[in-house]
Amino acid sequence: MSTSSRSAERFKYGICLNDECPECKAKKVHQIPMRKDLVCPECGKPLRECPPPNQGGNKKLIAIVAGVVVVLGIGGGIFALSGGDEGTTTPPQGLGPDTTIVEKVDSDSIKAAQLAAAEAAKQQAEEEAKKEDVKKPQPPTGGGSKDLGYATFKGSWPNAVNGRMIFKASHVIDSKDPKGRVAEAGDYVIGEWADGHLVQGIWYGADNQVKGSVIIGR
Repeated sequence: MSTSSRSAERFKYGICLNDECPECKAKKVHQIPMRKDLVCPECGKPLRECPPPNQGGNKKLIAIVAGVVVVLGIGGGIFALSGGDEGTTTPPQGLGPDTTIVEKVDSDSIKAAQLAAAEAAKQQAEEEAKKEDVKKPQPPTGGGSKDLGYATFKGSWPNAVNGRMIFKASHVIDSKDPKGRVAEAGDYVIGEWADGHLVQGIWYGADNQVKGSVIIGR
């Protein structure tokens, strides 16, 4: 029998159950000589006998910490053997044939991918710009400009396939319009004229928003 075992046999252990005793609140395990009564040295109340406190907890913690240090040391060694290259990882010797090797990406391939992405973005932007141009009112065909007083006509007067009449004051769009539609100052109409009268066209407001279509005919 070892010295520690003989020493443990000379004592008995207990926990105080008196809620008013500070030793009970601290859950302290008391070591009482075998020849004495198993009572709390603080309050004198009987102790509940219990096993000796575990002395191996610190050893276990030390073993866990040591294990973590060893693992970190191995990981650091692997990184050091790799040479610190961000693009290439060389496995240390002895890791086996299944070790994954990360190959360095060819810089030319990266540049080619970047150029392809830039070209695709450029083409998309051009397509969007074409769509916006289609939405915008087209300029009048033919030269010339005529002041009608209440409006200014841009295009070949009195006949124009794509003329524009910009109103300077509130006025009927055309005297032949059976609906008698009236344009406000800043409004304009783009369309076809024949003999100075609107045949058909699109009516826009001063904010470039479409107000409607005007179809009168010849």
